[in-house]
Amino acid sequence: MNSFVFSMVAFMSFFLPSSQVSADLISDTCKKTPSYNLCVSTLRADPQSSKADVQGLALIAVKKLVVEGTKIENEIKQLIKKTKHQPLLNALKLCADKYNIIVHYDFPEAVEAITKGDPKFAEDAAVDTARSSDKCASGITSTPHLASINKLVHDLDDIVLYIVRLLL
Repeated sequence: MNSFVFSMVAFMSFFLPSSQVSADLISDTCKKTPSYNLCVSTLRADPQSSKADVQGLALIAVKKLVVEGTKIENEIKQLIKKTKHQPLLNALKLCADKYNIIVHYDFPEAVEAITKGDPKFAEDAAVDTARSSDKCASGITSTPHLASINKLVHDLDDIVLYIVRLLL
């Protein structure tokens, strides 16, 4: 895990709200997202979720998004080094550009906006992430593993978007 991601994960873990909330908050929140099961499993996997409010749940979802986005960014970079097929190489380069923006600009913007209580900027970052992952998706259909991770990033981003909109 690169130092940027480690710093973001440590930052988010430190600043998650510690107020006690209803055990049903995760379920209630996830019912308002397009991917209930993924939302619940993502949020419940983090020990901080049991004491998080909606803002904290949004940060937990972004933390998972950071991990998966960084994973695909690194895998794309490795495939670029190995790929000789020009159309796939072009698609991978497009994805690399998109994920560079997602990981190094959109994710930090979302974290900062949620942490500072300015969900509109987090919403903008989530919308940008969705557009970028959609642009990447069309070129990597011949690479099922990358397509699967890209879809996971898109689905997690949808969850973040819907949770952030609860904060508006």
